[in-house]
Amino acid sequence: MTFHNGARGLSQTEHASSFSLIWTPGRMIKFIGKKALVLSMLLTLAGCSSPGYFEPQAPSNDYSMLYLYRPKANNPGMQPLRMSYPDIQIDGQSVGQLKFNTHMGLGLTPGKHHIRVTGLSKKADWEPRDIEQDFSISPGEIKYLKLDVQFNLREMNLGQPAPNYSIFLTPIRSEDALYEIRDTSPIN
Repeated sequence: MTFHNGARGLSQTEHASSFSLIWTPGRMIKFIGKKALVLSMLLTLAGCSSPGYFEPQAPSNDYSMLYLYRPKANNPGMQPLRMSYPDIQIDGQSVGQLKFNTHMGLGLTPGKHHIRVTGLSKKADWEPRDIEQDFSISPGEIKYLKLDVQFNLREMNLGQPAPNYSIFLTPIRSEDALYEIRDTSPIN
């Protein structure tokens, strides 16, 4: 049985076939080509987010190596104090600023040292209170200190005017530090 479409004069069978998806070889190639392009773009982007590579420099026998790093926070969403950075001082001398998601390596003489993470310097853009610690380092030793900056979610309430932070300078075992520091950028 054939019905006619009054507006265009097509029968129902002609009308149905004009809108059906017929998989011709040309259409299949276009379809597969578009899918392949999208897949290759996704794989390229996934490759960009792969973990970085980090290999610590071996210090000479007369020196030791201290790596300071500030990785991303574990919390979801915004990163705390992302645009702020402290001045790092070793034994009263500025050695640089530790910006978000960066690391720095410092060759030190073996012995006792004092580190200060401060915003009380013209070079810093950091409001939290200073952190000061004493540490010892042996000849040829590689030591890792992590500046851990997190939102203090236990102390934060919805509608609170300003966020609370948990900020610690923590010695980290090399086995753990290598996995965290590889995702940060070196400070030149």
